[in-house]
Amino acid sequence: MKLIIFAFILSLTIHILLFSPLTKKKEEPKQNPSTSKYVKKSSVQYVRLQPKINPSPKIIKKVTVKPKPKAKKIIPKPKTYKKVEKKNIKPQKRNKIVKKPKIIIPKPIKKVKVAPSFTKNVPIKPQKKRQTVQKKSLENFLLADPVPLDRRLLDDITKSYLRLYGEEYNSFTKVQKVYLQKNLKNIGRITERYLKYPAIAVRTRQSGMNIVQFNLHPNGNITDLKLNHSSGHTTLDKNSIQTIEFAYKDYPRPKTVTKIKIYVSYNLY
Repeated sequence: MKLIIFAFILSLTIHILLFSPLTKKKEEPKQNPSTSKYVKKSSVQYVRLQPKINPSPKIIKKVTVKPKPKAKKIIPKPKTYKKVEKKNIKPQKRNKIVKKPKIIIPKPIKKVKVAPSFTKNVPIKPQKKRQTVQKKSLENFLLADPVPLDRRLLDDITKSYLRLYGEEYNSFTKVQKVYLQKNLKNIGRITERYLKYPAIAVRTRQSGMNIVQFNLHPNGNITDLKLNHSSGHTTLDKNSIQTIEFAYKDYPRPKTVTKIKIYVSYNLY
């Protein structure tokens, strides 16, 4: 056991002695004027210099350039021209077109036998001609049926429309009366086609009847559109005026300006 301990101590001392110069710090020499020339051997360090490496010379490849072939000179050939002999060209003669005369065949004239008249044709003077011409009034010219029908012979719907006029109906001309008797019922049917019950009026259960008045012209236009009698609900009154503004295009056209009065009824079932 003692020998092992002794050997271990001995090995430690050997290792310390061997590696002691490596672990020591480098002592910097003190610069004294007296001892500046003196340099310790232990302080000198040797450096191994590596040999110089000469750069390898660049390898230059030789490129052989082939000379371009010389272009051959092209000598232009001289142009040769042919002589053209002038020919005497004679103009062609056009054949004259001879138009054939049209042969007109006369139509046979029918002979009319005239009975012998024992009286001479006496010329009438222009003043007497004017007296013989019948004077036609404007109403008879415009009317197909010049006389209006009796109100008692009309149907119930036209009678109900004519009641809206009252005594004003008697002031109308024959032309206007005949138009109203024939077409008031048709005008009412056309307005019913375009009539739509407003959705707000259906929700609030609004109903009633209003009377609309306007002037109908021969070209189909209308003027002075207004309410003659209100139903009591603004939505229904506006709706009836809007329907006539769309439906008037399909109304039968009168021959003179005629006042139209119709009633528009709204009923909920």
